[in-house]
Amino acid sequence: MKIRALIQVLVAATIVGVNLVACGPTKVAQCNLLSSEINQVAGLGKKFEAVGKELEVNGRKVKDIEGFHRMAKEGAQKVTALVTELDGFTAKVKGVELKDEKLVGYRDQAVTIYSGASKSLKEVSGVLDQFTKLEANEEGKKMLAASSKKLETAMSDLQKVDQDEQKVSKEFNEYCGVGKK
Repeated sequence: MKIRALIQVLVAATIVGVNLVACGPTKVAQCNLLSSEINQVAGLGKKFEAVGKELEVNGRKVKDIEGFHRMAKEGAQKVTALVTELDGFTAKVKGVELKDEKLVGYRDQAVTIYSGASKSLKEVSGVLDQFTKLEANEEGKKMLAASSKKLETAMSDLQKVDQDEQKVSKEFNEYCGVGKK
């Protein structure tokens, strides 16, 4: 009798174990995994804001074309470094393995958003790099006008990316129960 009871316990434990393995990671675990990667990108957003403010402050201090060139060169280097960081985070988010189809969708949307931000920021960096070549003449004025239009377009694209990110973030948080008690 004791052997029969032991066998029943072992069979029950095996069934439970098989079910647990078959279910894979829980929704909560997958939410936490994706959230931890995405939260790293949020910290990078603060760095971008700081660089933007620094460029704005430094831009006000520019007295001559050489100062403008230095400011633009430093800005292009800083933005490029941050874009490289963003691309690394994007690859990490893309590599998060998920079973939950909704979470896969949120992950893929986040990757699309970050890739769009990267593209726009590369455009900003390119414009800043073009600013390093500006001369104080008519050709320089034309280049400035064309570059400024590119910069406006990139900034507009970044605003759209920000709106998309907020929308996906809200949906993700609702799905994962973030902020609910």
